[in-house]
Amino acid sequence: MGYELGLESNQLKDFSVKIGGILITNTQIRSMKMKWNINNFKVIGEIIFNDFTNLVENLPIRGNEDVEMAMTDFDEDVSKQKFKVTDVQYTRVQSGQPVVKLLIMDVLTIEAMQMFNEMSWKKADMIEIIDHDETLKPYMKDKKKDFVSGLSKHKNFVMPLHVPFNVVTHWLARNNNVMWYQTREKYVIQPLKKIFNKSKKGDKFRYKTPNAAYRRKIYEYKANFGKVLEGNAFLPNGKVASFDVTKKDPKWEKADFKDALSKISSKGLKDAKIPGTGDKHFYKCDYNIKEATEFMWGKNVYKSLELEVLVPGKFNTNIGDIVELDLVNYNKNTEPESNLNGEWMIMEITDIFTPPDYIMRLVLVRARFAK
Repeated sequence: MGYELGLESNQLKDFSVKIGGILITNTQIRSMKMKWNINNFKVIGEIIFNDFTNLVENLPIRGNEDVEMAMTDFDEDVSKQKFKVTDVQYTRVQSGQPVVKLLIMDVLTIEAMQMFNEMSWKKADMIEIIDHDETLKPYMKDKKKDFVSGLSKHKNFVMPLHVPFNVVTHWLARNNNVMWYQTREKYVIQPLKKIFNKSKKGDKFRYKTPNAAYRRKIYEYKANFGKVLEGNAFLPNGKVASFDVTKKDPKWEKADFKDALSKISSKGLKDAKIPGTGDKHFYKCDYNIKEATEFMWGKNVYKSLELEVLVPGKFNTNIGDIVELDLVNYNKNTEPESNLNGEWMIMEITDIFTPPDYIMRLVLVRARFAK
C-alpha cells in the first residue's frame, strides 16, 4: 500500500523514544509499529533503529527494558505509551552498521501474564475482579477506565493457581458477553451492543479526494467480501423442544441462527440481536441460546465483511469507533464500492511510523453490504 511521503499533514510534530531510560535520537529510528485489536487486550509493536552507539551492549538490552514513547500528531493530539521489550533481534547489515529490532508489549498485559493469584469470589463480577487491589488496579493508573458491566453468569468463582491472570480476564470477557481491550487513552470493558450503538465519530473517510491534505483520506483499500468461516460457520445451531402443557403435545424444531444475518439492519452494526425461538410455553435445547452463544454470535456476526484501509495517522482514532466511509465520492460510477459505503466499526489499528511520517492501517468490519 502506498501513500504520499513527506506530506506535512501526515507527519508527527514531535516524538521521542526512550529505551531503558536512554533517549534514542530521532535520526536513529528507522520505523516503529503498534497494533491495537478489539478482540485482545494486549498491544504489541516493534521498533527498528540503527545502533550507532552500541546501545544493545552498553545498556545492555536483553529484554524486559522499559520503553517510553511520547508523540504529537499533526492535529496537536498527544499520545504517551509505555511498553516493555519482549525480544531483541540484532543484525549487522552489508554496510557494516548494526540494526536492532525490538519487539514490545504493553506493560499491563505483561503484568497480567506474570500474575498467578489463587483467589475466590462470591460473584464473578468481571470489573470487580480486574479492578482490584490484588490484581490489576495498581497498574491501571496511567489511563482512564471505561467500564460497563456485562451479565455475570457465575455466583462463585475461583481462579486456579496454575492459570495466568491474563487468561482469566479473557475467559471472564467471553462469559460476561463483553469486549476487554485498550485504546491509546482508555482501558475498556463494554458489551458489544454498547459499542455497536455508538454514534459515528469524525469526518467521513473518503477515497481520491481532490484535497491531498484531507485528514480522513483513504490512500488504498482492500476488501474481503466473503469471510464465511468467521461470519457464518461458528454461529450456533441446535434443536429446541417445546411442550404444550394443555395439549400434552411435544414438538421439536431446528434452531438455525445463520439466517439471522438477513435480519440485521443495513448498516450491519446496530440491531444485531439474537432471534428468539418463538416458544410460548417452555423449551429445552442442546445449548443455552441466550447466554452461552450470545458472545460467540456477537463476535462473529460483524465479521462477514472486512475492509482494510490505509489512512493518515490521527491519535484520536481508536478501535471500537464507528466511522463512515464514502468510497465513491470522487468517481460516482465505481462499483462495487457503492456497496461498501456507510458505517463500519474499527476492529484493528496498526500505527506505522517512518519518522516523521505517520499513517494507520485500519481493519474495518460489519455484517453486511449497504442496500
